[in-house]
Amino acid sequence: MSRPPQGYWATNLYLDPRKRPKLEAPLRDLSPRAASRFKKAREGLRALKHVTEQVVFLGTVYKWVWMYEVGGRKLAYLHPMASGASGTFVLAEAEEQELAQANGLLRAIRDAMRDGDVRDGMRWCWTEFPDLDVVDAFVDLVRRKHHFLARPE
Repeated sequence: MSRPPQGYWATNLYLDPRKRPKLEAPLRDLSPRAASRFKKAREGLRALKHVTEQVVFLGTVYKWVWMYEVGGRKLAYLHPMASGASGTFVLAEAEEQELAQANGLLRAIRDAMRDGDVRDGMRWCWTEFPDLDVVDAFVDLVRRKHHFLARPE
């Protein structure tokens, strides 16, 4: 599935805008399988050079998310939800065009790219993490975007 089901964002594990969750909270609060997927995604994103991690409140719809940036540019978000973990990556049009030609992208990632909403010139692509293969593909896609941002213009 490449779009969240109706009511999905209301199932965020952390609802109170005044109570910032700790960075490690999902590892404790998610089911063991979902926690291992969240952890693998988080470690993969944090391993990228110069990437920052923040827990931020993105308003009443998305609530608390784990946000990853490099040089102030958005790379990805992780979502700890009652049903498990999921992620969102963002792509500029040029990144999207280049990645559309890439070999080896998992179907879940291609579906997320196809179905992502375009806002403010960026495509917002969401995917669930039903297994570790999708987590690996998500991290690989974000690694590719990270590489694009490191190239001279």
